[in-house]
Amino acid sequence: MSLWFIVNSASAKVAKKGALLPQYAERFGATLKDVGDFSQINSLAQDALSCGASHIVIEGGDGTAHGILTAFLSQSGEYPLPAFTIIAGGNTNQIARNIGIKPTLAALENALSKKASTAQYPLLHIQDKDGQSLYGFLFSTGALPQVTNYTTSKLHSKGLGGGTAVIGGMIKGLIGAGGITEATPLELCVKAGTQEVLCALHFGTIVTSLPGLMLKLDPFWGNGERPLRVTYVAANYKNLIRHTASLWRGQKSKDRSQDGLLSWSAHSLDYGYTGPCVLDGEHLALASRFTVSASAPIRFIA
Repeated sequence: MSLWFIVNSASAKVAKKGALLPQYAERFGATLKDVGDFSQINSLAQDALSCGASHIVIEGGDGTAHGILTAFLSQSGEYPLPAFTIIAGGNTNQIARNIGIKPTLAALENALSKKASTAQYPLLHIQDKDGQSLYGFLFSTGALPQVTNYTTSKLHSKGLGGGTAVIGGMIKGLIGAGGITEATPLELCVKAGTQEVLCALHFGTIVTSLPGLMLKLDPFWGNGERPLRVTYVAANYKNLIRHTASLWRGQKSKDRSQDGLLSWSAHSLDYGYTGPCVLDGEHLALASRFTVSASAPIRFIA
């Protein structure tokens, strides 16, 4: 069948409030699948592709979307990729908030109708020297993975939801409270209009192909029409809270290099790095050398 519903029943919001998709699979004539523990995700993607699925609706959080999209892109081979719709269903739902829909019947009906809006975005493609290949939307090194670990282990366990937990972790990380963050060594080659190489202790990098980020914060100000938006923060940064606040207000034209903050619109990035890193909320175990580039654009329906 051309329409597939894929739900992650273990995603935080789905597990707590129930899933939307199983209630309406029969009504819309969709094939319904649960990813379970993700052990069969590659065969699930292969089955959908070989059956000619043209539209995949995913219900889950950022990690669910990242895992399912990685499987489809990895398994596509000679098959054309379907269009995707992402429904918010996890602790963090940054992807759904940017290019997806809310978990309501009205939003689902609209996404499956002729009135639905479509847009094309590439995914980040991360490939390391050992041949591991992953796809997602938001990649970070250094401080943000350390904050992610803090929010997961300390704040989510206390019942704080995704957005609230992220804000709490970011504030503590930015002010340096509690030893949450520490500088890590990084080699980075940025391939943009020109090529720039950095080799130093860094506070963090953040890379996305999304048009925006959660909480109305979009911390990128690089020029150009390239698929990757990249920001780098040096270990000896200054005035980070002030710069974050000005970015929150939409001030994108300011040069922040004197305070250790750089941003680019890039084609690809070459990393030499062994510290913590996260893709769409999921901690990664990557080889010490890896590349971040962009996939072909994927069609998303909302």
